Amino acid sequence: MAQTIEFYFDFISPYSYFAWLQLPQLKKEHDLNFTIKPVLLAGILNHYGQKGPAEIIPKRDALFRTCLRYAAKNNIEFTTPKFHPFNPLYVLRLALKSTSGQWQEKVIDTIWKAGWTQGIDLGNPEEIEKVLNQAGLPGSDLLENTFLRENKKALKENTQEAIEKGIFGVPSFVYKKEVFWGNDSIHDLLSVVKGQDLLDYKKYEILREKTASAARQKMP
Repeated sequence: MAQTIEFYFDFISPYSYFAWLQLPQLKKEHDLNFTIKPVLLAGILNHYGQKGPAEIIPKRDALFRTCLRYAAKNNIEFTTPKFHPFNPLYVLRLALKSTSGQWQEKVIDTIWKAGWTQGIDLGNPEEIEKVLNQAGLPGSDLLENTFLRENKKALKENTQEAIEKGIFGVPSFVYKKEVFWGNDSIHDLLSVVKGQDLLDYKKYEILREKTASAARQKMP
C-alpha cells in the first residue's frame, strides 16, 4: 500500500527545486504518494525570528556554491531566477491545488524550470503567464485565480499548518508527524518509510531533555 508524505516547499528555495526533481522517481520506485504543500518561507522564518539565507551574504554565497556543485554532480541544469530573493506570492498561489486543479503538478514543474533553469523573474506575473502559456496551460485564467480570496487564504493556512507541525525551513517532508528537513534528508525519510530507521529514540529523548551547558553571552 502506498505511503503518503506531505511535501512543503517555496519556489525561493533551490533545495526545494532539487527535492522536486526527485519526486517522480520516489513515487515510482518506492510506491509513495506526495501531498504538495506550497508555503511562504518568509512567514515561517518570521515566526522563528530568522533571516533568510539570501539575506546573509556569506551564507548566500556558500549556498550558491553548494547548489552549483550539487547540480554539476547530478547533471542538473541550474541557474537562479532573474532576481533573488523575489516576491513568491504569485507562483506559490499558482501551485495550490485550489488554484491549478488538475494542472497542479504541471504548473509547479513549469514554474521550477522557468525560474531555476531559464532564469526568468518569478516575481513578474507577465513573465509567469508567458511561460505557462508556452507550456500549453491557461496562463491568464490561472493567474486570475491567484487573486481569489480563498486561494490567498489557502496559502496562509498552509504556512500556518507548517509552523504548527514544527516545520522551520524548506523543503520539508512530513511522514507520520515527523519532519524531515532538506533535500539531503530524503535518504533518512526512505529508511523510516521502509522500517529501517537507525535513530536511537532513547538517546534522542535524553539529548532533548538536556539543557545547554552554557548560555550565549554578549561580547563585552
